Amino acid sequence: MSSRWLTAWRGNRLFRKYVVPFVGVVLLALLSNGLLEIYFAYQENKSALAQIQREKAAAAAVRIENFVKEIERQIGWTTQPYVTAAGALEQRRLDYLRLQRQVPAITEVSYIDAHGREQLRLSRLAMDVIGSGADLSAAPVFTATRAGATWYGPVYFRKESEPYMALAVPHGKGGGVTAVEVNLKFIWDVISQIRIGKFGHAYVVDAGGQLIAHPDISLVLKKTDLANLPQVRAARASGAVPADGWDEGMIATSLDGRRSLVAHTTIAPLGWIVIVEQPLIEAFAPLRGSIVRTGLLMLLGALVSVAASLVLAGKMTRPIHALHTGAARIGAGDLAHEIDVKTHDELEDLAGEFNRMTARLRESYATLEQRVEERTRELRESLDQQTATAHILRVISASPSDVQPVLAAVAESAATVCGATDAVILRADEGRLHRVAHVGPVPVALTETRPLNRSSIAGRAIADCRTIHVDDMLDPAIAREYPDSPAAPGNLVRTMLAVPLVREGSAIGAIVIRRPDIRPFTDKQIALLQTFADQAVIAMENVRLFNEIQDKTRQLEAANRHKDEFLASMSHELRTPLNAVIGFSEVLLERMFGEINAKQEEYLDDILASGRHLLSLINDILDLAKIEAGRMELDLDDFDVAQAIDNAVVLVRERATRKSLVLDTALAPALGSVRGDQRKIKQILLNLLSNAVKFTPEGGRIEVRAQRLDGVLEVSVSDTGIGIAAEDQDAVFEEFRQVGTDYSKKHEGTGLGLTLSRKFVELHGGEIAVKSRLGEGSTFTFTLPVRHGK
Repeated sequence: MSSRWLTAWRGNRLFRKYVVPFVGVVLLALLSNGLLEIYFAYQENKSALAQIQREKAAAAAVRIENFVKEIERQIGWTTQPYVTAAGALEQRRLDYLRLQRQVPAITEVSYIDAHGREQLRLSRLAMDVIGSGADLSAAPVFTATRAGATWYGPVYFRKESEPYMALAVPHGKGGGVTAVEVNLKFIWDVISQIRIGKFGHAYVVDAGGQLIAHPDISLVLKKTDLANLPQVRAARASGAVPADGWDEGMIATSLDGRRSLVAHTTIAPLGWIVIVEQPLIEAFAPLRGSIVRTGLLMLLGALVSVAASLVLAGKMTRPIHALHTGAARIGAGDLAHEIDVKTHDELEDLAGEFNRMTARLRESYATLEQRVEERTRELRESLDQQTATAHILRVISASPSDVQPVLAAVAESAATVCGATDAVILRADEGRLHRVAHVGPVPVALTETRPLNRSSIAGRAIADCRTIHVDDMLDPAIAREYPDSPAAPGNLVRTMLAVPLVREGSAIGAIVIRRPDIRPFTDKQIALLQTFADQAVIAMENVRLFNEIQDKTRQLEAANRHKDEFLASMSHELRTPLNAVIGFSEVLLERMFGEINAKQEEYLDDILASGRHLLSLINDILDLAKIEAGRMELDLDDFDVAQAIDNAVVLVRERATRKSLVLDTALAPALGSVRGDQRKIKQILLNLLSNAVKFTPEGGRIEVRAQRLDGVLEVSVSDTGIGIAAEDQDAVFEEFRQVGTDYSKKHEGTGLGLTLSRKFVELHGGEIAVKSRLGEGSTFTFTLPVRHGK
């Protein structure tokens, strides 16, 4: 036993050299008087301080929980349903962008539809993805939210550095899910603002004891595992309710090696633990009374120990000063400095740890700079590619009828972004290649037009409809395979890339870029050139379609002009003789030139009826043409609604009586007057009533109803006729249409009455609709806004 004690004594060199002389002298004076008093004061203050620490921990937990809840609340407004499905994905993307701006802690946000398919993902650290359709139906981020509750994922470290947590908010029970990745580094702001005295602090660990928030952010970035700390282990074991021993406070060694008073609380939704630590020296500072009383005794001990301290001070000052100076230089950025302390004790060990830490920092900074340079280069290339693509799209939008500016922009972007000496766009037409755009020097062999064959790289790319990439044009095998491609040393071409312009599965041209040295193009550059090729094809198609639309427009204008000429001719050439036929028929029927027999009268009645029918048809066609040409004008005036309906009913009552039909009206009282074209309204009523009489069998019933509803006049014509099939009801308002077998075989008509009725109603700002069942009758209802005025 004595040998073990001697070994420990020799191992604790710093304790032997500095502490024992002081403690041995001072304890002789202090131990007898101060120990008992300090003990009781210590116990009383420890209980009070433990209660304060628990309150601090609870306050910290509430602030952190509020931080997470605020993120959840911000996500909540993005889960609201949209009024229409059209454009919902784009609107959701804009909402997510606003969410990322408002909540910096969110580095990635995704939308998963109700079937577990990822439809949208926006990220600060990666490319955005739209419509990927990735199947996440079995992932916890989707399954855990099916009951309609928010899901909190475990804490993890992205790329072995910063802590993150996944959080998913459902769009209602059984709906879609908005999932976000939260950078927990932002909780550092919350933890840093928590003050527990001057030296106390709070930190947060997850359910596994991993540090996720600390005032010293470097500890979090190092993924510090605190699971083995006694206070963390005890907090994890006790859960949300402190176990026995916590009521009086727990004293444990903190992460920085200081004895501290510890309290904790658990954030229930997350399973995280907030731990509050305060050094005992600061926590028990109020024990000044006991310290003062003990200080008198310490003074005596201090006087005795002065002599020893003077001797030891010199030995302690030099290595400590060296450590201080070295730490200051390292803190100022001089990572090449090494601390030289040779005391053969703990101070020398500490200096060695400083030197090893400095070496690790140098290595870390060196690799960090390399990673930053690589990432910066990648971002610069990506930005250049996006800028070039956006520029081409702007040129396409600005040149709908001219493809040349687009091709010039594509060639320039291809050469610049892909790092090529020149770029050429070739168009294949009737067995020849035409140079339509180029940037940079053009070799002699690349003329304005040349035959299309497989002996050149461009011709081969077009013929095979595939991308061709040649690393070295001076390779003899390549020269034999592509004899028509420029391969002579004087052409300064070593590396070539040809991408076909593909339209509907066939190549219509190619983009060729070249370099003077052997430097193959990267996969990203090849993919980018294929994108440029697709944009060039889109521009060509836009111009072709634009020209086709222009031709169709000119043809339609000519057809419309011919139609107007025909209608004008018909109005003049047909109506004049037709009016003469009608007039002479009426004169003969009135026997102004003598008596006629019964057969002649029958023929004259047929002539008069047919003439009037034909005149009505011509008038309907002319009215329809005026409406379609926008030349139909309404003669607006206030008129009595009930009187207009009665006048229309009188005109068809005689025909209804001949078929033994009951024709009734049901007009609401005080219909009053409305402002409209009375002749057009009367024509609408006559068309609807005439159809009702025409398609209602003998003995049937027709009823006209009218009422005012919410500022509109509603008029309906109902019959008990043959009805209209459901699939034909939308077609009854089309021009020259008579739907159904009964309509086309048993009844005459032009098929324009309902078409004109709808047009007249719409000119008044109203609507017309039909409800019908086959064999049971039909009800046509139109509405007119009630307006008055001059």
